[in-house]
Amino acid sequence: MGTLQILFLIVIWVLPAILSINTYCKMDKKEQQELKNEFKNPFALFGVGFVVIGLLLFSSGYISSLKLPQHIGAIMVVTSWFTTSIVSRKRKKVSFVTSIALILLGVIGIAVYSCLI
Repeated sequence: MGTLQILFLIVIWVLPAILSINTYCKMDKKEQQELKNEFKNPFALFGVGFVVIGLLLFSSGYISSLKLPQHIGAIMVVTSWFTTSIVSRKRKKVSFVTSIALILLGVIGIAVYSCLI
């Protein structure tokens, strides 16, 4: 692995962490507590956390030419996609047709990804 690849890997993992910590430190105590409570919700993990970590893993695997992180990242993003679609439907934020369309888009994404492997 080249020096430039290592530099990109460090940037895509460290920069978001530093910016997140900086933003958290700038919040007042009430906002910090609201954020902590939000992260205790399982939907925050499956909805947002899986997307962010999945995209980081996928990008890391792509940059380093390793297939395992790419596959794990893709699985995490798809899991988050389906979880968000189902939870949004149960919370009645989207209609049944929209929820089915989102799930079908996820299935199409899986099919396209498997063809590209």
